[in-house]
Amino acid sequence: MKASENIKWIFNDFGKWKLYKNKSNKVRIQKSDPDREYNVSGNKGVVYNFLEDSYEKVGNDGYIVTGVVGEMWPIGSKALSKYNIKPEEITYDAKEVDTIELDTVYAAVKIPLGTEFWLETDYGEKALLKGNRSGIEHGTGDYVLVTAKLKEGVYEPDFEDSGRIINGKIFDQLYREFEY
Repeated sequence: MKASENIKWIFNDFGKWKLYKNKSNKVRIQKSDPDREYNVSGNKGVVYNFLEDSYEKVGNDGYIVTGVVGEMWPIGSKALSKYNIKPEEITYDAKEVDTIELDTVYAAVKIPLGTEFWLETDYGEKALLKGNRSGIEHGTGDYVLVTAKLKEGVYEPDFEDSGRIINGKIFDQLYREFEY
């Protein structure tokens, strides 16, 4: 995971990280089409995630997810297991679906409001995500989220995970604290 210099402390200060599990929530999902215009006028095959100010290309065999506040992002077929829908039920028209509560344990750290930062993620395609950026509501700050790995009976952040930014205003809708 690559992060802006002003938040490099997250890699050394494990005491600020907390453990979470995802909650089920409603999203919309559809097949992706690189020849279709989504939410970027005049630009086919690209979706814009306004929460993180990120433009991402869509693939021929992937999907587009629209989240709880209308943010959009592409996913590949491997990520489809997070959604309560069979691939053959997904069409090019967005369909409402529930996310699945996974067994995965996540680690997250809140980046205080006022600290703008970025993460470079790579889930097959690289994306530059921006956190706590001006013009977007963030609650008390956005979160950096990674999967957690179990090491000697203790969960800790897995910095080999590509990471993601979760908007602070909606974080509690998507995640709950993990209890051992």
